[in-house]
Amino acid sequence: MVVVADDHRLTVEGLADSLRSRDIRVAGVAGSVPEAQKLVKSVKPDVLLTDLDMGPGPNGIDLGLTLRSTQPTLGVVVLTAFEDPKLLSARIPSFPSDFVYLVKQRIDNLDEVVEACALACSYALGEADPPNSSDRFPLSRSQAEMLRLLASGLSNRAIAEQLSLSEDSVAKSINRLAKKLDVGRGENTNVRVSLTQIYFDMMGFQREG
Repeated sequence: MVVVADDHRLTVEGLADSLRSRDIRVAGVAGSVPEAQKLVKSVKPDVLLTDLDMGPGPNGIDLGLTLRSTQPTLGVVVLTAFEDPKLLSARIPSFPSDFVYLVKQRIDNLDEVVEACALACSYALGEADPPNSSDRFPLSRSQAEMLRLLASGLSNRAIAEQLSLSEDSVAKSINRLAKKLDVGRGENTNVRVSLTQIYFDMMGFQREG
């Protein structure tokens, strides 16, 4: 039995209908964190399938952690467009190793969502060993923050002031980030523009054309 949470009503209803078409019992849908908390506590589902970005306030990881504190065997699947949850916020909690993380644009069919729900149950019940969470995502917390600030258009000086670093440290960090994300340094390559494009790709924004 699954509860689906997403702050976009059409998305949450569409996903719930799709799961029902695969004979998955959907106990209900929630459009906000408080609504999801109330619903899960009431129906006690096997799985919470939640978006990462639930609007202002707590996010999907916060929601899952809070509910897990009272329902330890709840499986949690986070379904999102973000390639890395740390891109949502610098203060986002570390992603729990026994939560399942699905990136929407990497999903080929609904079977993958159904399988993720089953896997989340296995992790929560201790029937399967979860992966090392540190290997799941491409960026460290500091790299995610640097990429977010750079993509917002801040200069190296402005980034340095915000992070209490020297401009030289910021420049070196950007260079390391470019190398990690395989951004070339040819004469026609603008590293900041390339990194900004990567940031929006990792946020799930589709490029035109």
